[in-house]
Amino acid sequence: MLTPPKVVRLLALSVLTIAPRASAQNIFVVNEDGRLRMVREIRNGFPEIDVDGKLQRSYGKRFGLVKTPVYLPGFIVLPKFIVRTYHLEMIDTAARLNYELEIHGTAKSDVALKNCFFVLELMSGQDVSVTFADLPDLEAGKEEDFDLYFKLQIPLEEGRYVVHLFSDGVELLHSRMPESYVAAQKQKTDDFGSGKKTEFPAIPARKVPAVYPAELKANGLEGQVKMSCRINTRGEVVSAEVVECNHPAFSEPALAAVRQWKFDPAVKDRRLVESTEIVSIRIKPPEPKR
Repeated sequence: MLTPPKVVRLLALSVLTIAPRASAQNIFVVNEDGRLRMVREIRNGFPEIDVDGKLQRSYGKRFGLVKTPVYLPGFIVLPKFIVRTYHLEMIDTAARLNYELEIHGTAKSDVALKNCFFVLELMSGQDVSVTFADLPDLEAGKEEDFDLYFKLQIPLEEGRYVVHLFSDGVELLHSRMPESYVAAQKQKTDDFGSGKKTEFPAIPARKVPAVYPAELKANGLEGQVKMSCRINTRGEVVSAEVVECNHPAFSEPALAAVRQWKFDPAVKDRRLVESTEIVSIRIKPPEPKR
């Protein structure tokens, strides 16, 4: 039986040193008595952490998502995934309250997975929060339905959330991630496991599209911009410059977009490192109104 999830403030984290292991995009951590501890599962609505080889309940209130360099060979398909939001609106004042979020879906894994849980990263303006809930264990090749209900303090804007799925504390790749991202991470896992490579470039994890310049709408030209970006160990773009562009009007929109991108940082000798990456953006003209 699934337990009601909670919404909490996301803890802003710097680099957390953890022994390298085969893992996925992030690990989920909680601040427990001033120490960051990895959440291994969610049980009865509470995170369970590993203390001296035993799982115990954590009552911490501050959580975070920490990047890890290598990816677990496991992939969850979400063939059915529906997100709905609700709120009450007062007729006299138009005030809104009691925001709720529902997520309904089906999960299917290619391998058996235990201690599964779901983390939803919510963004509103500059604020970031997370909510979490336990999920059923997944048998290899078998579909499992899930229905999750979240009470929110603020409205959730369209597209302002990120889905994270975990098994035994390690995040897994899933079908709601971009295809190119999943393919790159699977290739990273294969190369790392075979020992073929020890260095990996930063991989775009979240892209923000560029806005088409108003002065070119009548022209209909498609923008093609190549930029050099410096990526830090948190996956943030700290600097960017245009190296190629087919029209000057595309430069600023492309730079404004790529500065909001998030990356999985580059890896060298099992450590996250800063890197300079060449990023290309295509800026398509808006569809004509009918």
